Amino acid sequence: MPWRLVLFLIVLGLVVAFAGFNAGNVTDISFGFHTVEAVPIFMSLFAAFFLGALIVLPFTVFRRSKKSRKPPKDKQEKLTRAQKKEQRRMDKNKKQNADAAAHTVSH
Repeated sequence: MPWRLVLFLIVLGLVVAFAGFNAGNVTDISFGFHTVEAVPIFMSLFAAFFLGALIVLPFTVFRRSKKSRKPPKDKQEKLTRAQKKEQRRMDKNKKQNADAAAHTVSH
């Protein structure tokens, strides 16, 4: 049996037990313009947890996508595509100039 499933079932059991033990505890929740009466305490805690998780979710997603980019291993890998192309062009020109100089010296 996968451990994630076992852990999920244990947590689910604890949540259900918590809700069952606190079903009689109720409170009134005021939103300023409207008051909701006789709301079970565990429902207000669950709503607060759920809203907190929703608010944090975008930060978690962006953090993971940013972390997933592996840093380059050395300086050559840091170069962008355009920089690499420019570097190859310069290397080719240096080689051509060296060949031309060698050809001129030999004649």
